[in-house]
Amino acid sequence: MDEGSAADYVASSIKFKDGKSSFVVAQNQNAERVELGRVDLPLRGLHNVSNALAAIVMSMQFGVRFDQAAQALSGFGGVARRFDVWGVDGGATFVDDYAHLPNEISAVLSSVRDESDKWSRVVAVFQPNRFNRMALISHLYGDSFAAADLVVITDIYSSGTEPIAGVTGQLVVDAVLKSQPHSHVIYQPSRKNLVEFLADEIKDGDLCISMGCGDISTLPSEVIALRRGKSN
Repeated sequence: MDEGSAADYVASSIKFKDGKSSFVVAQNQNAERVELGRVDLPLRGLHNVSNALAAIVMSMQFGVRFDQAAQALSGFGGVARRFDVWGVDGGATFVDDYAHLPNEISAVLSSVRDESDKWSRVVAVFQPNRFNRMALISHLYGDSFAAADLVVITDIYSSGTEPIAGVTGQLVVDAVLKSQPHSHVIYQPSRKNLVEFLADEIKDGDLCISMGCGDISTLPSEVIALRRGKSN
């Protein structure tokens, strides 16, 4: 997607604003760059720009005109569990995302840091998945949460795998602190304590984004319900 790229198709003049993306698609033809047009995408993040560019190029290979592909993408609302906004409660925004691998988490958190985002804090809640996976790759999460102000790690969601001695969410906490020593990272293995902690911790203007491919998907509704129950 680099403007200086020699790829056949590139995305340039990329802009992010109000949770949306826009970019220009160009084609390199015989050492000459030809702009095909601008795409307005109702999704945030460089990863979505990359996916959109790939979708455009693939569709054009099957005879779809660029303007038709761009028009289709302008109305694409994304897929389930990809930056799903569950609600706003007391000025705090609660989002759920399926991201569970290191690069996915980094991409999602980076996407909420464009110049139009005015969050007071970004609170990232991550539920690691599979004991055997975490035994092998927990150390790779060290830099994944660099864009978050507060990181909360839960216990591991088994997804049918057997527990392994010494393999817990603490391994992810340790990886983050090793790579980013000044990070604010908390380990909350208990779901009940996690919900209570977030209900009290999240303040007006915060973005709370929960990530993982297990039952973390219901966390936003649990936290919102508890917050509203306390306010009544």
